[in-house]
Amino acid sequence: MMGRSSQDQGQLFYTFNLEEVVPDDHLVRAISRVLDLAWVRAELAPHYSHTGRPSIDPVLMIRMLIIGYVFAIRSERALCREVRLNLAYRWFCGLGIEDKIPDHSAFSRARNERFRDSDIFRRVFEHVVGACITAGLVGREGFAVDASLIQADANKHRSIPGTEWNKDIDPEQARRAVKEYLATLDDPAYGAASDVTPKFVSPSDPAAQWTGALRNAAFFAYADNYLIDVKFGIIMDVEASRAIRQAEVGAAKTMIERTEERFGLKPERLAADTAYGSAANLNWLVNDKKIAPHIPVIDKSKREDGTFSRQQFSYDAATDTYMSARPRRLWRRAAPS
Repeated sequence: MMGRSSQDQGQLFYTFNLEEVVPDDHLVRAISRVLDLAWVRAELAPHYSHTGRPSIDPVLMIRMLIIGYVFAIRSERALCREVRLNLAYRWFCGLGIEDKIPDHSAFSRARNERFRDSDIFRRVFEHVVGACITAGLVGREGFAVDASLIQADANKHRSIPGTEWNKDIDPEQARRAVKEYLATLDDPAYGAASDVTPKFVSPSDPAAQWTGALRNAAFFAYADNYLIDVKFGIIMDVEASRAIRQAEVGAAKTMIERTEERFGLKPERLAADTAYGSAANLNWLVNDKKIAPHIPVIDKSKREDGTFSRQQFSYDAATDTYMSARPRRLWRRAAPS
């Protein structure tokens, strides 16, 4: 006999066990078995008042953010919606079937208000990296570094030519983004990365870099730089910078030195793309840090600045000298002592 489902959803009482509906092989169970967030509340306690209404549990917020990262949920609005609907996500976050989900604005308020002027995110991040090291998930031999472009919230149509931008701004009268820009003028990842005048500047977010790095329509962006251990893909450090090569190289140096300082770890080799293949950076890696670079060298053999290109030189083995296109000896190898 053909069955027919009941359309009545007006039942008053339900017997429901959330533990039973999450499959044993679901990824959230594997994460939950190794995730220890018992230290979070003590770490964050100084940033909360001892009076007033109870806040949203910070452990719940972190668990929700982990769900968003692992399952590629890119906005906090979507994250709150998915946790509300998905029973496995509710189980991982410690929420019952009827528990209320935090509003998406709680995440931005925490970042921009409660924790804005502290290094709490850095401390939480390094605690997680330390746990990965303890668990044997960091190989310590090979690291890789790269940068991803993050589009800035800056409108091209409201930008001005870089030559018209004036840095002499009163910080007391400036907006928050401009104040942050003024505070980073001497930072090697921002203002000090390059003295080249950008083509366009956004007055509302002057630290954002006008870039055409994706080889399509240019836009304002930042660079999110990652230092990754290649054994299991563990992110060892993160550093934001301007979206230009010099700033990304400076951020890589900062991350390598900070990882060595915080964890006593320095890789034997570093993998990166050509953007990190300048002579100065390779010299720093080989001679200063004793790290073997697996990095393509930036090819400057063909010159367009009026100087000789590489093909305009020839080597004379008989005299052990290099000759330029003009008949002139340029260099001789020193005789062995």
